[in-house]
Amino acid sequence: MPKAVFPAEMKNLESMIAFIREGAEKLDFDKMTLSQLHLACEEVLVNIINYAYPDKEGSIEINCKPGQEQLRIEIVDSGIPFRPLDIPEPDINLPLEERSPGGLGIFMMRKIMDQVSYTRDQGRNILTMAKGKQP
Repeated sequence: MPKAVFPAEMKNLESMIAFIREGAEKLDFDKMTLSQLHLACEEVLVNIINYAYPDKEGSIEINCKPGQEQLRIEIVDSGIPFRPLDIPEPDINLPLEERSPGGLGIFMMRKIMDQVSYTRDQGRNILTMAKGKQP
């Protein structure tokens, strides 16, 4: 599985997205799917950059595994424990002024990706996402 490690800094966001896009392009995804992947991964990466390492510098490891019809992306950090799949989905039917702040990025990531799982192992947050080619 191709792997890259980046310092968890906003200035590296485009390089991280480019690494993921490289894996996606091997599957010949259409433009819409590539845009969805970009959005979902950007949401995850920005959250890690902004919140995983409040008191220290850290890194983000990205593993991409293109399969026959699906791209598997694993994003790993050693930051504070955070279980994104435990965050309740926001009620998007409420008027804006009645909604609680936050949670929309995670909601979008869950809706865009075909599969999402999370585990905490040996002090590391491991988020695994998969996206298949659209028929």
